[in-house]
Amino acid sequence: MSLTLEDSAGATEVVGMYKRDSDTSKRPAATVYFSHNVSEEASNHAEASGVLELHRDFLQKKNQINSQEFAEICELIDDEGEPDGHDPLRASFWDVKDHYDRYLKREMWLGDQPEYEFRLEFPRRKEDWPGSMTLFANSGGGKTYFLVSMLVRYLKSVPDWQKRRIVYLSPEATIDKTLEPLRKKKWQLWYDQVDVSQDALKKSGLDVGAFYESHISNKLDDDDLIVCFDDYADAAPALVPMLTQKYNSMLRVARHRNCGIISLQHTYSGGKKTSQSLQSNSKIIFFPRSSHARCVRFLVDHLQLKIPEAKALVRRFGALDRHMVISMFSPVCVFNSKYLHLL
Repeated sequence: MSLTLEDSAGATEVVGMYKRDSDTSKRPAATVYFSHNVSEEASNHAEASGVLELHRDFLQKKNQINSQEFAEICELIDDEGEPDGHDPLRASFWDVKDHYDRYLKREMWLGDQPEYEFRLEFPRRKEDWPGSMTLFANSGGGKTYFLVSMLVRYLKSVPDWQKRRIVYLSPEATIDKTLEPLRKKKWQLWYDQVDVSQDALKKSGLDVGAFYESHISNKLDDDDLIVCFDDYADAAPALVPMLTQKYNSMLRVARHRNCGIISLQHTYSGGKKTSQSLQSNSKIIFFPRSSHARCVRFLVDHLQLKIPEAKALVRRFGALDRHMVISMFSPVCVFNSKYLHLL
């Protein structure tokens, strides 16, 4: 099993690599694949110092070696050599070499390629399922900005006849400044915001049932949609049970209707509001800098990582970027803009 940049029969696409200064998702510069059968020619090749850079402190402490000795071991790995039988670094070499072989197959780091980034994008072809996802973060954690950036890149990169209609339900649909890029006139044919706040319900002059049917349900009957449920727990109290039922039912049939169902939540322990999403989502997005403990707990509870491993992984992702995307479908992996780790 290995990550590779070469497509082959049976390989699964993981994520695209894009130019960092590109504000569209038209063409990835390269695509990362996962394959069970990777030939020697298609397997990853990289200098040991680069592959092990993120783990250097850990490996030096584990093997009780200094930076110079670590560099010597990396040079030996690159030269396909090994220490002499009586070399004091022999045991450390084989331990570091074991980590190198494992990380080379199960990780990718773009630290030495600042012009590129891993990027989660919606598929450009309307026939391809956009997936379902939930973004978890505290208020101000960056979840709305992350989603809006994805949606804007999608609208910019896809021809009009291939664009999906975006239905955005939120109690702050008309006042959230982060949504401003989507409200531009040029996107009005494809962006439909639905205010589900108590004020919107009151101003409509309709009862709850009539408001739900005319403003919400009718807009969600079509296929090929991207539907965003943004903090709907804060919607008009009478609408919350209806929105919860609609969200959960749409998740169950999302793939069959070719709809992308997206939810923004504060916590994954949201009872009925999040239980179905954890079973159906193709992607879960966390923001480790603002919710470190929550990320660790999720990795332990739902992906069966050990606590020390989960803490180290979240610290690593938090140091590199603001977000971490967990792919829940095979291959299960975690990535941000600079780092990809296969679980």
